[in-house]
Amino acid sequence: MHIRVQRGDFLSTLAQIQGVVETKKTLPILSHLLLEAGEAGVSVFGTDLDVGIRSTTPAEIFAQGAIALSAKKLYEIVRELPEAPVELRVQEELNAEITCQRARFKVRGLPKDEFPARPEIAGEGGLRMPPDTLRSMIERTAFAISTDQTRYTLTGALLQVAQTEVRMVATDGHRLAMARVPREQVVGDGLAEALLPRKALLEAAKALREDGEDIRLLPVGNQVAFDLRGTLLVCRLIEGQFPNYQQVLPAVQGRGLTVKKEELVGALKRTSTIVGDRAAPTVLDFEQGRLTVSCVNL
Repeated sequence: MHIRVQRGDFLSTLAQIQGVVETKKTLPILSHLLLEAGEAGVSVFGTDLDVGIRSTTPAEIFAQGAIALSAKKLYEIVRELPEAPVELRVQEELNAEITCQRARFKVRGLPKDEFPARPEIAGEGGLRMPPDTLRSMIERTAFAISTDQTRYTLTGALLQVAQTEVRMVATDGHRLAMARVPREQVVGDGLAEALLPRKALLEAAKALREDGEDIRLLPVGNQVAFDLRGTLLVCRLIEGQFPNYQQVLPAVQGRGLTVKKEELVGALKRTSTIVGDRAAPTVLDFEQGRLTVSCVNL
């Protein structure tokens, strides 16, 4: 294996995958990335067995091949290199040599056969939507996802595809967030409902591009694949029953109110300065044309 790649492109790809790499050393191979040089460029794949990301970077390929290298070590090396082409050669006994201008590193790798199978998708099915649609739904619900592993079915967000709308719902048992978009913004079928893990959603949001090209979500057995155009993220679905959130949604009565987000956030931040350790409640008083935010901590 022998490749030459632009340092900036390579670093961006490595940074993108750091979030899914396993660091607890339960399986040493999971702290590595699988690099594969092929006709399309160099493919980089990392996984913790629940979430996996594979991204392809353009590169000059002098010799095809594959090797697993420490994710942390490789990222730190490339991060400190000057902005110039980077060459990576795999020599005998899985010794990788990384060179950039006058810098030279040698890193011991692991054979590709020890690495978990990388994700593959086929066909053009699944759901299609603009990247901004998925990003918005994640941003409006991810904060309400529970991080308590004893409440396993609450550690993800429920994606539901209905006849007239697509919903993403999350709750930690104390608060509930729901994002809805018209069905017209999401085309295709094959995925009616999925309980998606928090880590996969956050990593998908970071990997979304700004170019406006539609992305795909499609089921692959007990997993869901996010085809993010250049990056493929595959996650294992959460097993279990999400709570019946419809039962706790209040019936809408009368008219609501509209408030400027920046002004409300500013008021909440100012009152939060005196909350302290007692978690004093913040009170919202509504009057005609006025909202008063107050907090007492005595």
